[in-house]
Amino acid sequence: MKFSYFSFLVFVLVTSAGFSASAQQNNLSLTGSASASSSQKEFNPARAIDGKLSASSTWKSKLGQEASWLMVRLPGATEIVKIEVDLAEDLPVLKEFKLQIMHNGNWQNVKEVKENQQNRVSLALEKPVLSDRIRFFAEANQAVGISELGIYGQEYIDSTALDVRKILVNQSGYNLNRPKRFSAPTLAPEAHFELVDLTSGETVFESFLQNHVGDFSAFNPHSNREYLVRIQGHESFPFRIGVNWLERVTYRNMVDFMIGARHYLGTTDAIRPLSWAWRDGDFFNWAQQSLVSLFLANPAAFERMEQTIHYMPNDSFPQAYKGKWGVLEPYAENTPDLVQLIHWDADVKISQKLDHEMQKAELAYFLYAWPYLKRWLPKQNFDVVYEYLKDNWEKETVSEYSTTKYDLSPSHNLLELKTKLGTTKGELPPGHSVIPNLMMYEVAMQNGESDARKYFDAAFLQLDWMIRNLDWNDPMTTKGQRMSEHITLRAFAYFYAKYPDKAPEGLKEKVEAWANVALSRADNYWDFRKYSQEEWTPPSWNETGNVLGFPAAALAAMEVLDDEKLKDSLEILVWSHLDNSFGRNPTGRHFSFRGPSEIEGVDLGWYSYHTGGIGLLDKVKFVFDGSPKSFHYPNHPQVGNLGWTEGWVQFNTAFNTSMAYLANHYSRITLDSEEGELIIRLKAPLNFDADRNEPVQVVLSNQAGQDIIVTLIEQAPHSEIYLGKVKIENGWISSQNEKMEIRQGGEFTVRYGYGFMAKTDVLKVEL
Repeated sequence: MKFSYFSFLVFVLVTSAGFSASAQQNNLSLTGSASASSSQKEFNPARAIDGKLSASSTWKSKLGQEASWLMVRLPGATEIVKIEVDLAEDLPVLKEFKLQIMHNGNWQNVKEVKENQQNRVSLALEKPVLSDRIRFFAEANQAVGISELGIYGQEYIDSTALDVRKILVNQSGYNLNRPKRFSAPTLAPEAHFELVDLTSGETVFESFLQNHVGDFSAFNPHSNREYLVRIQGHESFPFRIGVNWLERVTYRNMVDFMIGARHYLGTTDAIRPLSWAWRDGDFFNWAQQSLVSLFLANPAAFERMEQTIHYMPNDSFPQAYKGKWGVLEPYAENTPDLVQLIHWDADVKISQKLDHEMQKAELAYFLYAWPYLKRWLPKQNFDVVYEYLKDNWEKETVSEYSTTKYDLSPSHNLLELKTKLGTTKGELPPGHSVIPNLMMYEVAMQNGESDARKYFDAAFLQLDWMIRNLDWNDPMTTKGQRMSEHITLRAFAYFYAKYPDKAPEGLKEKVEAWANVALSRADNYWDFRKYSQEEWTPPSWNETGNVLGFPAAALAAMEVLDDEKLKDSLEILVWSHLDNSFGRNPTGRHFSFRGPSEIEGVDLGWYSYHTGGIGLLDKVKFVFDGSPKSFHYPNHPQVGNLGWTEGWVQFNTAFNTSMAYLANHYSRITLDSEEGELIIRLKAPLNFDADRNEPVQVVLSNQAGQDIIVTLIEQAPHSEIYLGKVKIENGWISSQNEKMEIRQGGEFTVRYGYGFMAKTDVLKVEL
């Protein structure tokens, strides 16, 4: 049982009559709901928790089952001290059974009964157990019946959680021209609300809640002022509304986390288990693809970022570190931090010859991104990684040093069809080989490999299998994959974007079906996509990475969909999940314990942080420590700091990926000819400070492959648009002392971003 590090726990009785071990009025089952492995007609699970001790009011399982169970879910987390089981008197006495609670997604025994001879069994627990669900479980090849399953205990209340605001917002702020919503779950569902300018005290926007949700998306001020929401005398935390506000407060933090979380070189040089390039990263941390995606989507943001780290040679470390990295030659001295991290991840994998299928697959991103990284990296880097992957891509076995106890892969041959579904740990998401195979296909084609087609065929067969076999109604194919869910939807989007005419039949329909299922589970006052219609989150799991990674999944789906209304609804969920991590949730807290000191505008961080752990992440900046659990929803802030709290690299890489797809989704670039000038307009998340000019450079290319650099400046202090002009004179265009000849009917191309994240426009010039 895990309690808050910093809180004094207060336990309040559920009934005013007070707690008594034998008091029937304190039977918590009466407030719960029941489900079962099976039930006979007219003997459904609800009859076992209706308070009626009678033969007709009984749950009975069907005959011939190897195991029978009855599960009771309580409205909230409860300290359970006693359980009473009244077995059906018209069935043989059940000699053996177990009582279990849910813990980290698994059922854990709290009491085992053997050699029972009675129909009524009263079990006082030696220690209170804390849970919101308990299960009666019997391995008996007979019908099992329970007239009443009584659960006795106390409602759990954490005194540190009592002061939760009535109006829950994104505490830091909202992006201009994006959905801006908040929740007021305890106030009148259609109440009038005001948006107040804290500088002037004036009401600048007003409207009405709709089922406890407020929406001020239409309010887009060009100012640096703070605002708050006011309803019936209650106020939210103050927040700002700014151009690219989320990017402003997270980009540097994202990079700093990955710097600090490095194995051997981060905030500690300790050698840790379950770790290679990243501490506690395991083999499924998705770091390489998250970093590459960030760079490809918004390169200027990371190229202009202050460089804070430099290459650390392996031979400067003690013998215990020998061979941990260093096979890849060092990068140039002026390499951006983000590119250094990409190199670091690849170097560790190659140096340690990691051959788990997911570690190999990650390296495909490095090869794919090579054309955009090579200005900083030696050609040896590409050659070594490419030869390693060609030699090991189809290797079926995995070396012991490359795997962990979480490995469920039947085979590590990346060309094989992957049909096994992972667990809520997140270690084997559907489609994890699709994008890597397509990337290897493109790299192999560029290098003239005669067998390049094998990679494409493997990706096609894998996606085709997913279309035909994945059931989105099964939560284990969606939110049940926790922080790895985005892997699946991104596979659909990548294949569709790159090979729309060669994609398996039914791709678009499958993505649309996913979107509809997601939206069907999000009709609530948090705009929160639930695990299922019944469950809010994967039971008892710290699902932080799923909330943070869901925007990447939704944005990937939006790139495939045609239905604008459906896309608009998904866009709301993209931002609601980002807002959820910034305090728009039942706890009213940001997911990071140190959020108030590390993230501009955050008022209230997570309750606690985990000291130590495999990752030793407690000293790393921008750790996502925890998120609301199943027993916090729909709105139980009194539960407070209950459930596991611990940051994980996988949570942050899920956020990295969402931010990459967010940048890609909102970026646009256009090229026009106006009155003797070429006009370039770029929309991208690059303007982070309205009080400072932050120019960006893009490349303008002609049909002959010549390039010139064009500098773009912000169209206005609070604008998302960057503008650049190139003069056309006497058959030439010029920019910054560079010239390029114009040929009749020639084409010019301008691009922002790289690879599958690139945005381009082409203009044919007539003289």
